Amino acid sequence: MEATPSPITEAIAAAGGVMRLAERLGLSHPSVLRWQRSGKVPAERVAAVEAATGVPRQRLRPDLFPAGAPTTFDEARALGLDPDLIAAQAVEDAVRAEKTRRWQEENRAAMDSWNEWTERNGLPLAKYRMF
Repeated sequence: MEATPSPITEAIAAAGGVMRLAERLGLSHPSVLRWQRSGKVPAERVAAVEAATGVPRQRLRPDLFPAGAPTTFDEARALGLDPDLIAAQAVEDAVRAEKTRRWQEENRAAMDSWNEWTERNGLPLAKYRMF
């Protein structure tokens, strides 16, 4: 009779391997390998592993999330909220913020140059401003 895989092994398989799970979580693969050796996902990573793999937190850490206890997603649904929609919106917001940050970083020299020019010369066409 085959042994049931450990929850972390199940999560690794669901993600497509150690490297894939580590990528999805923004971690190094040795971190995930340490979890596999210890047999436990750190408490602060349980929600991210659940989201990345679909393995429920009650399975990943039954010591912290006993079976039958409502999850945050269950509570959200009970309140009439759509956690999938909320998560998708949060991801969109994070992507938008990161794109903005990268654009600003890439264009920092041009913005600094323009600001310096304006400090020295004033605003172009300032004499025509009505305020």
